[in-house]
Amino acid sequence: MTQIIFVIIGKYPPLSVQQIIQQQPQAIVILGGGLYRGGEYNNQYQSGGASTARLQYGAYVAKQTRLPIALSGMEVAYGMSNTLGQFGLAATWLENNSYDTHENAQFSAQLLIKNNIQKIVLVTDAWHMSRSVLAFRQAGFNVIPAPTEFPDGFYINQKQWWQANLNTYIQNLRGWTEVFGHVKYRVRYALFSKA
Repeated sequence: MTQIIFVIIGKYPPLSVQQIIQQQPQAIVILGGGLYRGGEYNNQYQSGGASTARLQYGAYVAKQTRLPIALSGMEVAYGMSNTLGQFGLAATWLENNSYDTHENAQFSAQLLIKNNIQKIVLVTDAWHMSRSVLAFRQAGFNVIPAPTEFPDGFYINQKQWWQANLNTYIQNLRGWTEVFGHVKYRVRYALFSKA
């Protein structure tokens, strides 16, 4: 089932840091995907949900490349910034106005393109990457897709499609959600794109 979904939305392979460096990006944009606040952090917001894997990989790439980081996504950007500090890094830009992936791209463009940043490493999870690339290219960026959290990475041994497994069900549900979002964005950009 996972392979069928990737055929529909497209699959971006994992990139090594060397492959990223060779493309000479100017910045890393990490998309938010969840927020967490708990007493163990003195009720200070942290990354949560999908944001955590994205932030972890983005921080890894940033430490290897020394590229500046932009965090995107409403108040999620603040939580991600707090967690990023625990990795010993700080974001150069916080985009905290966006409610969805389209707005992530639009508001990030307002921050970055005015600073002559057009070639970016875009970090999000593998399911979300196809729609994110569409949105960020539409906003004027030259995008280097750097996905993380691949569905197959959750298993020590690859599961067969017919084996009952809650995680497989959840991963495929996420995939179908992205298929519908991908179609919505393609229609939106086809109808309302800049001439």
